[in-house]
Amino acid sequence: MLTSAGIRRVLAVALFATCFGMAAAESTAVAGAKSAAKEKSREGTPTAAEIQKLVEQVSAQREKMIADHDALARQLKVATDENRKAILDQMHEQKKAFEEAQSELHKQIRDEQRRLRQSAGKR
Repeated sequence: MLTSAGIRRVLAVALFATCFGMAAAESTAVAGAKSAAKEKSREGTPTAAEIQKLVEQVSAQREKMIADHDALARQLKVATDENRKAILDQMHEQKKAFEEAQSELHKQIRDEQRRLRQSAGKR
C-alpha cells in the first residue's frame, strides 16, 4: 500500500503528464492557426517599399500644404483690405478641403478597424 506521500507523488506525476500533453497539443493547434492568419494577412499587406513610398508622398503633400499656407499668411500681412478678403477666403477653402480629406481618412480608418474586428471575431 502507498503512503500519503507516495500517492501525492503519483498524482503529481500524472497531473504533470496530463498538463504537458494538453499544452503540447494546444501549442500545435495555436501555431497552425497563427501561420494561417499570417498567410491570410500577407495577401493584402503592402510591402515595406510601398509603405515607404506612401510615407514619402504624404510627407511631400504635407510640406506643400504648409508652404502654401505660409505663403498666404505672408501675403495676408502685407495685403490691402481688398486683397485680405480674397486671401482669407482662399485660406478658408484650403482649411475646408483639409477637413474633408481628414474626415474621409477617419472614415476609412474606422471601416478598416471594423473589418479587422469582424474578421478577428470569426476565428
